[in-house]
Parts: sequence; C-alpha cells; structure tokens
Amino acid sequence: MSETASERLARLLALVPWLRAHDGITIEQAAAHFGVSAEQLTTDLWQLIVCGIPGYGPDQLVDIQFWDDDRIHVLDPVALEQPLRLTAEEVSALHMGLRVLAQIPGSHDERAIVTAMAKLESAGAPPIPMDVGAPEDPTIVAVLHAAMVQGQHIEIDYAPGDRDRVETRRIEPHASYTVDGLVYLKAWCERAEDIRTFRLDRVHAARPVSGNSTGHPALRPEDRLKEQPTRAPLGRPAPTGLATALLLIRPQAAWVVDTEPVAVVEAAASARDGDSVEPASNGITATIDYASVDWLVRWVLGFGGAITVLEPAEIRQAVREAARKRRRAG
Repeated sequence: MSETASERLARLLALVPWLRAHDGITIEQAAAHFGVSAEQLTTDLWQLIVCGIPGYGPDQLVDIQFWDDDRIHVLDPVALEQPLRLTAEEVSALHMGLRVLAQIPGSHDERAIVTAMAKLESAGAPPIPMDVGAPEDPTIVAVLHAAMVQGQHIEIDYAPGDRDRVETRRIEPHASYTVDGLVYLKAWCERAEDIRTFRLDRVHAARPVSGNSTGHPALRPEDRLKEQPTRAPLGRPAPTGLATALLLIRPQAAWVVDTEPVAVVEAAASARDGDSVEPASNGITATIDYASVDWLVRWVLGFGGAITVLEPAEIRQAVREAARKRRRAG
C-alpha cells in the first residue's frame, strides 16, 4: 500500500533532526530505521536539499551530503534542527491511553507504562486535564494481573448480568479488553467448563487459590480468545429458574453479541411497535436468559433504543412503560 502525503511529510520532518543525531549513518541503515527502501530514502534526501526558508538561496536550503560514500552528513539543517514537539492534544491522547492501559489486567510491562507517562508529563506541551480513572478496585486488578501473567487460577465473587445475586466462580484469566469504557475479562470458567466473558466492574472480590485445576486441557493462544458457544435458541428450555426473551439488536449495538450474555438465533423475526413492523434485516435477532423482569427492563433501556424486546409481549410492554416514565421524568 502506497503511503499518503501526510505520512511522507511526517517522515521528512523527522528525518533531518534524526540524521543530525546519527551523523555518518549509511542510507541502508537510515532506511531500515524509518521502514522504507533505500531508494525511497534517497528520494527523500534529494527532496530535502531543495527545501528551506523563504528566499531559497544556497545558504537558505537544507544542506545534506549523501552521494559520495553512501554515508549521510547534515551540514546545515536550517530550521529543522530540533525534533517536532507533541501538541497538547497529542500529549493528552497518549497519556490517557497509557492511564487506561495501566488499569487493565494483562501481561504488559507496568514499569514501562509508568515511565512513558512520566516522560509525557514532562513534555513541553501541558496535558489537557481530563478524568479517565477506572472504577475497578485496584486490588482486584492486581490479583487478575498476577493470575494472567503467571497462568494461575483465582476465585472471584461475581454478579452476573442475567441474575440478581453474587456467585463465586473459579476461573483462569486469559485476556482483557475494553468496549465503550468498560473492561471485560476472557477466562476459563470451571463451572461452565468453557471460555466465558466477565465484566470487571461486576467482580466484587478476587483472590488466588492454591493449586491449579486439571479440569480442562492446556489451551493454545488462539483457543484462549474463542467466542462463547451460543445458547439454546428460543423455544428450547432455559436453565432452571430462568426465562428467555427474544431481542432485536440494531447495527449500532452489534458489539453486544460479543460482550453480553446473548445468543444469536438463525430464525428471522420482526419487531412490532404499535402498528409498524420492523424487519429483522435491520439488525440481529438474539436471545437472552433472565431471572428478573426489572433487571431485563433496565438492561434494555440502557442501550437507548438500540435493542428492542420482540418476545415476550409483557416484557416489551414493560420496556415501553418504563421508557415513557423516564421521558416524563426527564
């Protein structure tokens, strides 16, 4: 894929101060550093020596010697002597990303993250103040982080989204990721005997356990991130004590399929709203198991209309009434 003009401009602006700091480097070595071919770097050098400040006389152009012995010498950088400085927006964006990464359990180097954050804080442009603090308990994050790095099992007290109680699960954490500011954990669950996804803000406590279970075979890296198996489609019996609802998930909320306890179904369906009918082609039909009607209503409303209950009719009506109350209250 050919590079864009902005990508080449960024390299040209960074090239002169870097070459000045590495005087005498060969064209091949410089090309390898910038990830381009020697021919492309030579073209860049020929372009640089006709660049300069207004007037563009011989003493106002960038002077680089590179054609005698294949080694590069910057004789006069003109106005390109200092490396480009980050803007306040760039510093803030990088700093925010590092702060979020530092609060996600995983195998990343925490010391390197802290060091990079300190360097950004000492950059010339002051960061733009913003609050990106994660609500997760740092002690829980520390236990999960250690388990992921060392491949150990832990016990968690977890409040699943499809039932109103806290359960104790024994898991082996494998990976974590974020969606819309929420942290999710992929882990082997001993009770389910399969990979499950846990939302970190629903973990009330985490503690290491002695000894690892042999309840599942060693997982390859590609197996550790496999998707959850689909649940039984609507019409089959739900787990004891749970009911099943049919949903229409619109395209803007399609990520719910990967992060929430829903199962996609093949059967086509329509969302009936009053006298109008919305075809299933406008979204994804899926099922969800639930034990509490109030919880399901709150869960659906939390997506701001991006998810519609198709069945049962009493749940769909309860969502409508709750939405009307919220509009009147707002």
